[in-house]
Amino acid sequence: MNRMLIAVSTGILATSSMVSAQIGIWTSAEELAAKPMLGLPWDRMKSAADEADPGWAYVSHQDNNNNAHILAAAIVYARSDDEVYRAKVEAACEQLATTGYPALSPMINGKSADNRTLAWARETGAYALAADLVGYRTTEFETWLRNMAEVYVGTDNRTLLWMFKVRPNNWGTHAFGSLCAIYAYLQDTTRLVEVRDYWVQAVVGPKPEALDYGDDLSWHVDENDLRLINPKGAVKQGLNIDGVMPDDMRRNGSFNNPPPARSTDYHWGFLQGTITGARILERFGLSIWEVTDSAIYRAGYTFQVRWEAAYGGWKADGDDLWMLPFLDEVYGTEWGENQPERVWDHGKNTGWAYVVWDGVISSTDEQGSWLPETYKLLYNYPNPFNPGTHVKFFLPRTTQVRLVVYNLNGAEIATLFDGLHEAGGYTVSWDGIDKWGNPLSSGIYLCQLCAGTMREVTKMMVLR
Repeated sequence: MNRMLIAVSTGILATSSMVSAQIGIWTSAEELAAKPMLGLPWDRMKSAADEADPGWAYVSHQDNNNNAHILAAAIVYARSDDEVYRAKVEAACEQLATTGYPALSPMINGKSADNRTLAWARETGAYALAADLVGYRTTEFETWLRNMAEVYVGTDNRTLLWMFKVRPNNWGTHAFGSLCAIYAYLQDTTRLVEVRDYWVQAVVGPKPEALDYGDDLSWHVDENDLRLINPKGAVKQGLNIDGVMPDDMRRNGSFNNPPPARSTDYHWGFLQGTITGARILERFGLSIWEVTDSAIYRAGYTFQVRWEAAYGGWKADGDDLWMLPFLDEVYGTEWGENQPERVWDHGKNTGWAYVVWDGVISSTDEQGSWLPETYKLLYNYPNPFNPGTHVKFFLPRTTQVRLVVYNLNGAEIATLFDGLHEAGGYTVSWDGIDKWGNPLSSGIYLCQLCAGTMREVTKMMVLR
């Protein structure tokens, strides 16, 4: 699991001319340097980067994918130094800044733009992330971002910041993601902390006064204690609603046991903005991943696993798939594995799981099943650990495998696996107990994967 803390200064960084000033809001050139420029994750992103069109840099239409394509171009530039992609990002940002108040884009898929703040929330953040990756920074673009957050008023009579504070659903969380991107880019830590703390209060309670849940409170476990995400262990009339987002669920239908069949994607839209904001905040030392018994994990688990198994039709699909590798990277889940190719694409606001990809080249067999093309042993998660951890490895073909833990003197401490494994990706859980039945003491240990003639070693740390 990659964890990167970005140091930022209080206030706004402003320059009178463009300078190279990459902060690393979504990812960084340094992180990307270790990832291969081949394989499905790269190919999907590179294809979108090639499609990116600065002339379509509009934020007034919620179904415009060009923002995510421009972000793809920025990531490709940061990895390859190909100036063609940097030029695309710069031209897009310049057009946005020059236009000022969002211009109405042409019709997309038969739908016209309306300049609602929902569109701005979905579209704006990706441009800030892209600008950071190519080092684009001008006073004009910074002013435009500030105006998008706090000054411009949409056709729904709200600024982006006010919409975040009022709407307790995917409208508000998409705004949350874009606001985090904007304030991180501006290095406005005061606003960034303000947005973070408001989200935390909405999840932990009591409800911030401005949040408007409307009249249908049926999906809340306690209608006198309204939460953005239902608390751990929430049960109502025999139905487990732990992790449910009440305001987006009521838009799918009022409470019922069993729940009404899925008719919207709002619950996953809620997570798109939330995960975007969470990743950015973590990189500024303001993590929300663990807040309230890992509320974000509980929300994902409810729909991807628990309700999918019980009722069917609730797991991520389409342009919601991109979130799964990001959740895997944080929580050690495996929801993104053996998924359709779109897991490597973008969503409504951002995406490109290439940035959290472990670098294992993969393909599909004749049945369409995912197969790795290289042997790979990943670092264990969590690391350091106490008491247990998980070790993940990949095999391109059926192979005799030994997964062994040694101390620094070379003595074998524990054998985690010894046997034949078919091609694929595997995770072995270990409780930190040595082969004599004793818990390991604090220290550094070596984990070795032997597969055929391949030998690979990683370091793991126990902290008691």
